[in-house]
Amino acid sequence: MSTYFQQRRGSILILTLWVLVFLTVFAVNIGLRIRQRVTLVSRIEDRSQLHRAARAGVKKAIAVLRRDLAQHAQIYTSAGKSARHNNIGDFKDLPIGGRTVNVSYREGPADSEGLQFGLRDEERKINLNRMNRIVLRNIITLAAGVEEDRAAILAEAVIEWREYGQTQAEGFNSEGFYGTLEYPYEIKDFDLEVIDELLLVRGFTPAILERLRPFVTLYGDGQVNINTASRTVLRALGLSPEVADKLLFVRRGVDETEATKDDYIFYKTFDVASEMAAFIELQPDEIAQLDALNGQRLIKTNSRYFEIQSRAYADPQRPERVVTAVYDSVDNLVVYWREK
Repeated sequence: MSTYFQQRRGSILILTLWVLVFLTVFAVNIGLRIRQRVTLVSRIEDRSQLHRAARAGVKKAIAVLRRDLAQHAQIYTSAGKSARHNNIGDFKDLPIGGRTVNVSYREGPADSEGLQFGLRDEERKINLNRMNRIVLRNIITLAAGVEEDRAAILAEAVIEWREYGQTQAEGFNSEGFYGTLEYPYEIKDFDLEVIDELLLVRGFTPAILERLRPFVTLYGDGQVNINTASRTVLRALGLSPEVADKLLFVRRGVDETEATKDDYIFYKTFDVASEMAAFIELQPDEIAQLDALNGQRLIKTNSRYFEIQSRAYADPQRPERVVTAVYDSVDNLVVYWREK
Protein backbone atom coordinates (compact mmCIF):
# COMPACT_ATOMS: atom_id res chain seq x y z
CA MET A 1 0.00 0.00 0.00
CA SER A 2 2.80 2.34 0.88
CA THR A 3 4.38 1.61 -2.48
CA TYR A 4 1.17 2.68 -4.26
CA PHE A 5 1.00 5.97 -2.39
CA GLN A 6 4.69 6.59 -2.97
CA GLN A 7 4.22 6.07 -6.69
CA ARG A 8 1.17 8.31 -6.67
CA ARG A 9 2.99 11.04 -4.79
CA GLY A 10 5.87 10.70 -7.25
CA SER A 11 3.51 11.13 -10.19
CA ILE A 12 1.91 14.17 -8.56
CA LEU A 13 5.35 15.65 -7.92
CA ILE A 14 6.40 15.12 -11.53
CA LEU A 15 3.12 16.60 -12.73
CA THR A 16 3.59 19.55 -10.38
CA LEU A 17 7.10 20.11 -11.69
CA TRP A 18 5.85 20.04 -15.28
CA VAL A 19 3.12 22.53 -14.36
CA LEU A 20 5.73 24.78 -12.74
CA VAL A 21 7.94 24.53 -15.83
CA PHE A 22 4.99 25.36 -18.07
CA LEU A 23 3.96 28.30 -15.88
CA THR A 24 7.56 29.54 -15.76
CA VAL A 25 7.91 29.40 -19.55
CA PHE A 26 4.51 31.04 -19.90
CA ALA A 27 5.45 33.79 -17.44
CA VAL A 28 8.79 34.41 -19.15
CA ASN A 29 7.06 34.59 -22.53
CA ILE A 30 4.46 37.01 -21.20
CA GLY A 31 7.23 39.03 -19.57
CA LEU A 32 9.17 39.28 -22.82
CA ARG A 33 6.07 40.37 -24.70
CA ILE A 34 5.27 42.98 -22.07
CA ARG A 35 8.87 44.19 -22.15
CA GLN A 36 8.77 44.44 -25.95
CA ARG A 37 5.52 46.38 -25.80
CA VAL A 38 6.84 48.66 -23.06
CA THR A 39 9.98 49.27 -25.14
CA LEU A 40 7.90 49.99 -28.24
CA VAL A 41 5.60 52.34 -26.34
CA SER A 42 8.64 54.02 -24.81
CA ARG A 43 10.20 54.53 -28.23
CA ILE A 44 6.96 55.91 -29.63
CA GLU A 45 6.63 58.24 -26.65
CA ASP A 46 10.29 59.29 -27.00
CA ARG A 47 9.77 60.08 -30.69
CA SER A 48 6.61 61.98 -29.83
CA GLN A 49 8.45 64.05 -27.24
CA LEU A 50 11.31 64.73 -29.68
CA HIS A 51 8.75 65.74 -32.29
CA ARG A 52 7.07 68.19 -29.90
CA ALA A 53 10.44 69.59 -28.80
CA ALA A 54 11.63 70.14 -32.39
CA ARG A 55 8.35 71.86 -33.27
CA ALA A 56 8.72 74.04 -30.19
CA GLY A 57 12.20 75.01 -31.42
CA VAL A 58 10.66 76.34 -34.63
CA LYS A 59 8.11 78.35 -32.63
CA LYS A 60 10.89 79.72 -30.45
CA ALA A 61 12.85 80.86 -33.52
CA ILE A 62 9.80 82.60 -34.97
CA ALA A 63 9.21 84.37 -31.65
CA VAL A 64 12.83 85.60 -31.54
CA LEU A 65 12.58 86.85 -35.14
CA ARG A 66 9.29 88.63 -34.53
CA ARG A 67 10.68 90.25 -31.38
CA ASP A 68 13.60 91.61 -33.40
CA LEU A 69 11.32 92.83 -36.20
CA ALA A 70 9.17 94.67 -33.66
CA GLN A 71 12.17 96.22 -31.89
CA HIS A 72 13.72 97.54 -35.10
CA ALA A 73 10.57 98.42 -37.06
CA GLN A 74 11.23 95.76 -39.75
CA ILE A 75 14.62 97.34 -40.57
CA TYR A 76 17.70 95.13 -40.84
CA THR A 77 20.23 96.22 -38.20
CA SER A 78 23.58 94.93 -36.95
CA ALA A 79 21.98 93.96 -33.62
CA GLY A 80 19.14 92.28 -35.48
CA LYS A 81 21.56 90.42 -37.73
CA SER A 82 23.33 89.03 -34.67
CA ALA A 83 20.03 88.17 -32.94
CA ARG A 84 18.76 86.28 -35.97
CA HIS A 85 21.84 84.51 -37.29
CA ASN A 86 24.43 84.22 -34.49
CA ASN A 87 22.59 83.97 -31.20
CA ILE A 88 23.84 81.22 -28.88
CA GLY A 89 21.72 82.47 -25.96
CA ASP A 90 18.39 82.00 -27.76
CA PHE A 91 19.20 79.06 -30.01
CA LYS A 92 21.76 76.69 -28.43
CA ASP A 93 20.97 73.79 -26.06
CA LEU A 94 17.42 74.85 -25.30
CA PRO A 95 15.79 72.64 -22.60
CA ILE A 96 12.32 71.86 -23.95
CA GLY A 97 10.10 69.10 -22.56
CA GLY A 98 12.99 67.14 -21.10
CA ARG A 99 14.82 67.25 -24.42
CA THR A 100 17.59 69.48 -25.81
CA VAL A 101 16.95 71.60 -28.89
CA ASN A 102 19.35 73.48 -31.16
CA VAL A 103 18.31 75.87 -33.92
CA SER A 104 21.34 76.04 -36.19
CA TYR A 105 22.74 75.96 -39.72
CA ARG A 106 26.04 75.70 -41.58
CA GLU A 107 27.46 78.12 -44.10
CA GLY A 108 28.31 75.32 -46.51
CA PRO A 109 27.48 71.60 -46.98
CA ALA A 110 26.18 69.53 -44.07
CA ASP A 111 29.61 68.12 -43.27
CA SER A 112 31.36 71.49 -43.32
CA GLU A 113 32.60 73.48 -40.36
CA GLY A 114 31.19 76.81 -39.25
CA LEU A 115 28.04 75.92 -37.31
CA GLN A 116 25.94 79.00 -36.55
CA PHE A 117 23.10 79.14 -34.02
CA GLY A 118 20.10 80.97 -35.41
CA LEU A 119 17.98 81.27 -38.52
CA ARG A 120 19.40 81.15 -42.05
CA ASP A 121 18.43 83.96 -44.39
CA GLU A 122 16.84 82.37 -47.46
CA GLU A 123 17.36 85.55 -49.48
CA ARG A 124 21.13 85.41 -49.09
CA LYS A 125 20.96 82.65 -51.71
CA ILE A 126 20.47 82.40 -55.47
CA ASN A 127 16.82 81.98 -56.42
CA LEU A 128 16.50 79.12 -58.92
CA ASN A 129 13.10 80.33 -60.10
CA ARG A 130 14.05 83.97 -60.67
CA MET A 131 17.74 84.27 -61.45
CA ASN A 132 19.13 84.64 -64.97
CA ARG A 133 21.18 81.98 -66.76
CA ILE A 134 24.53 83.70 -66.21
CA VAL A 135 24.16 83.75 -62.43
CA LEU A 136 22.80 80.19 -62.46
CA ARG A 137 25.84 79.06 -64.43
CA ASN A 138 28.14 80.87 -62.00
CA ILE A 139 26.63 79.36 -58.86
CA ILE A 140 26.70 75.84 -60.34
CA THR A 141 30.37 76.33 -61.22
CA LEU A 142 31.40 77.88 -57.90
CA ALA A 143 29.29 75.85 -55.47
CA ALA A 144 29.11 72.48 -57.19
CA GLY A 145 32.59 72.50 -58.70
CA VAL A 146 31.27 71.88 -62.21
CA GLU A 147 33.25 73.00 -65.25
CA GLU A 148 31.88 76.17 -66.80
CA ASP A 149 30.75 74.59 -70.08
CA ARG A 150 28.81 71.87 -68.30
CA ALA A 151 27.46 74.41 -65.78
CA ALA A 152 26.11 76.47 -68.68
CA ILE A 153 24.24 73.39 -69.95
CA LEU A 154 22.80 72.75 -66.49
CA ALA A 155 21.72 76.39 -66.21
CA GLU A 156 19.93 76.12 -69.58
CA ALA A 157 18.21 72.95 -68.33
CA VAL A 158 16.89 74.84 -65.27
CA ILE A 159 15.63 77.68 -67.48
CA GLU A 160 13.90 75.23 -69.81
CA TRP A 161 12.40 73.27 -66.89
CA ARG A 162 10.76 76.37 -65.42
CA GLU A 163 10.03 78.18 -68.71
CA TYR A 164 9.85 75.68 -71.54
CA GLY A 165 10.94 77.15 -74.86
CA GLN A 166 12.92 80.04 -73.31
CA THR A 167 16.40 78.54 -73.64
CA GLN A 168 18.89 80.52 -75.73
CA ALA A 169 21.33 77.70 -76.36
CA GLU A 170 21.38 76.72 -80.01
CA GLY A 171 19.99 73.26 -80.57
CA PHE A 172 19.17 72.83 -76.89
CA ASN A 173 15.94 70.86 -76.59
CA SER A 174 15.31 68.53 -73.68
CA GLU A 175 11.82 67.42 -74.67
CA GLY A 176 13.23 64.40 -76.47
CA PHE A 177 15.51 63.64 -73.52
CA TYR A 178 12.73 63.44 -70.94
CA GLY A 179 10.46 61.50 -73.28
CA THR A 180 13.05 58.79 -73.94
CA LEU A 181 13.87 58.01 -70.31
CA GLU A 182 13.05 54.56 -68.94
CA TYR A 183 10.26 56.22 -66.97
CA PRO A 184 9.46 59.26 -69.16
CA TYR A 185 7.89 62.47 -67.91
CA GLU A 186 7.19 65.92 -69.31
CA ILE A 187 9.05 69.18 -68.72
CA LYS A 188 7.29 71.04 -65.94
CA ASP A 189 7.13 74.51 -67.54
CA PHE A 190 6.59 76.06 -64.11
CA ASP A 191 8.59 77.11 -61.03
CA LEU A 192 10.40 74.51 -58.96
CA GLU A 193 8.47 73.84 -55.75
CA VAL A 194 11.15 72.02 -53.72
CA ILE A 195 14.94 72.02 -54.14
CA ASP A 196 14.98 68.22 -54.59
CA GLU A 197 13.02 68.72 -57.80
CA LEU A 198 16.39 69.52 -59.41
CA LEU A 199 16.96 65.77 -59.57
CA LEU A 200 14.27 65.67 -62.26
CA VAL A 201 16.10 68.27 -64.34
CA ARG A 202 18.39 67.08 -67.10
CA GLY A 203 22.00 66.65 -66.01
CA PHE A 204 21.61 67.10 -62.25
CA THR A 205 22.91 64.42 -59.89
CA PRO A 206 22.52 63.93 -56.12
CA ALA A 207 26.15 65.05 -55.62
CA ILE A 208 25.59 68.32 -57.51
CA LEU A 209 22.34 68.93 -55.65
CA GLU A 210 23.91 68.50 -52.20
CA ARG A 211 26.76 70.88 -53.01
CA LEU A 212 24.31 73.45 -54.36
CA ARG A 213 21.74 73.16 -51.57
CA PRO A 214 23.26 75.70 -49.10
CA PHE A 215 23.48 78.36 -51.82
CA VAL A 216 20.13 78.17 -53.64
CA THR A 217 16.53 78.90 -52.71
CA LEU A 218 13.02 79.04 -54.16
CA TYR A 219 11.77 81.86 -51.95
CA GLY A 220 11.76 85.61 -52.41
CA ASP A 221 11.70 87.98 -55.35
CA GLY A 222 15.05 86.87 -56.76
CA GLN A 223 17.15 89.70 -55.37
CA VAL A 224 19.95 88.76 -52.96
CA ASN A 225 20.39 90.42 -49.57
CA ILE A 226 23.78 92.18 -49.81
CA ASN A 227 23.99 92.23 -45.99
CA THR A 228 24.01 88.44 -45.63
CA ALA A 229 25.13 86.94 -48.96
CA SER A 230 28.07 84.52 -48.74
CA ARG A 231 31.29 84.96 -50.68
CA THR A 232 30.23 82.18 -53.07
CA VAL A 233 26.94 83.94 -53.83
CA LEU A 234 28.62 87.33 -54.23
CA ARG A 235 30.99 85.76 -56.75
CA ALA A 236 28.06 84.16 -58.59
CA LEU A 237 26.37 87.56 -58.88
CA GLY A 238 29.39 88.80 -60.81
CA LEU A 239 31.86 90.21 -58.30
CA SER A 240 35.52 89.38 -58.64
CA PRO A 241 37.21 87.55 -55.73
CA GLU A 242 38.90 90.83 -54.70
CA VAL A 243 35.67 92.86 -54.64
CA ALA A 244 33.78 90.10 -52.82
CA ASP A 245 36.51 90.01 -50.16
CA LYS A 246 36.47 93.79 -49.80
CA LEU A 247 32.70 93.82 -49.35
CA LEU A 248 32.92 91.12 -46.67
CA PHE A 249 35.74 93.02 -44.96
CA VAL A 250 33.57 96.14 -44.68
CA ARG A 251 30.45 94.20 -43.74
CA ARG A 252 32.07 92.21 -40.92
CA GLY A 253 33.19 95.28 -38.97
CA VAL A 254 36.11 95.69 -36.60
CA ASP A 255 36.00 92.14 -35.20
CA GLU A 256 36.09 90.70 -38.75
CA THR A 257 33.39 88.21 -37.78
CA GLU A 258 30.10 87.68 -39.60
CA ALA A 259 26.77 88.35 -37.84
CA THR A 260 28.02 90.22 -34.78
CA LYS A 261 26.81 93.50 -33.35
CA ASP A 262 29.51 95.60 -35.01
CA ASP A 263 28.63 94.46 -38.56
CA TYR A 264 28.21 97.23 -41.10
CA ILE A 265 24.73 97.30 -42.62
CA PHE A 266 23.94 98.64 -46.09
CA TYR A 267 20.55 100.33 -46.35
CA LYS A 268 20.56 101.55 -49.98
CA THR A 269 21.72 99.36 -52.82
CA PHE A 270 22.84 102.30 -54.96
CA ASP A 271 25.17 103.51 -52.18
CA VAL A 272 27.06 100.24 -51.62
CA ALA A 273 30.16 101.31 -53.56
CA SER A 274 30.35 104.80 -52.07
CA GLU A 275 29.85 103.47 -48.52
CA MET A 276 32.55 100.84 -49.01
CA ALA A 277 34.93 103.51 -50.35
CA ALA A 278 34.81 105.20 -46.93
CA PHE A 279 36.50 102.13 -45.43
CA ILE A 280 38.62 100.62 -48.18
CA GLU A 281 40.13 101.69 -51.47
CA LEU A 282 38.16 100.73 -54.59
CA GLN A 283 39.38 100.84 -58.16
CA PRO A 284 37.08 102.26 -60.88
CA ASP A 285 36.40 98.80 -62.32
CA GLU A 286 35.54 97.52 -58.83
CA ILE A 287 33.06 100.36 -58.33
CA ALA A 288 31.57 99.46 -61.71
CA GLN A 289 31.05 95.85 -60.58
CA LEU A 290 29.17 96.96 -57.47
CA ASP A 291 27.07 99.49 -59.38
CA ALA A 292 26.21 96.79 -61.92
CA LEU A 293 24.60 94.68 -59.18
CA ASN A 294 22.28 97.56 -58.39
CA GLY A 295 21.67 98.43 -62.04
CA GLN A 296 20.66 94.85 -62.82
CA ARG A 297 18.43 94.77 -59.74
CA LEU A 298 20.25 91.74 -58.36
CA ILE A 299 20.59 92.94 -54.76
CA LYS A 300 18.57 94.34 -51.89
CA THR A 301 19.20 95.14 -48.23
CA ASN A 302 16.52 93.24 -46.31
CA SER A 303 14.90 89.81 -46.25
CA ARG A 304 11.45 88.32 -45.87
CA TYR A 305 12.05 84.54 -45.82
CA PHE A 306 14.09 82.60 -43.26
CA GLU A 307 14.96 78.93 -42.90
CA ILE A 308 14.64 77.40 -39.43
CA GLN A 309 16.29 74.06 -38.71
CA SER A 310 15.36 72.74 -35.28
CA ARG A 311 17.13 69.64 -33.94
CA ALA A 312 15.84 67.85 -30.82
CA TYR A 313 17.56 65.00 -28.99
CA ALA A 314 17.49 63.26 -25.63
CA ASP A 315 21.06 61.98 -25.86
CA PRO A 316 23.73 63.12 -28.36
CA GLN A 317 24.49 59.44 -29.08
CA ARG A 318 20.90 58.64 -30.02
CA PRO A 319 18.86 59.59 -33.12
CA GLU A 320 17.56 63.13 -33.25
CA ARG A 321 14.39 64.67 -34.63
CA VAL A 322 14.92 67.41 -37.22
CA VAL A 323 12.30 69.89 -38.37
CA THR A 324 13.14 72.25 -41.22
CA ALA A 325 10.80 75.14 -41.94
CA VAL A 326 10.81 78.26 -44.09
CA TYR A 327 9.05 81.23 -42.52
CA ASP A 328 7.54 84.23 -44.32
CA SER A 329 8.06 87.10 -41.87
CA VAL A 330 5.78 89.50 -43.75
CA ASP A 331 2.69 87.30 -43.87
CA ASN A 332 3.61 85.54 -40.59
CA LEU A 333 3.29 82.19 -42.33
CA VAL A 334 5.26 78.95 -42.50
CA VAL A 335 5.54 78.19 -46.22
CA TYR A 336 7.61 75.00 -46.00
CA TRP A 337 7.78 72.19 -43.43
CA ARG A 338 9.78 68.98 -43.41
CA GLU A 339 10.46 66.45 -40.64
CA LYS A 340 12.92 63.61 -40.40
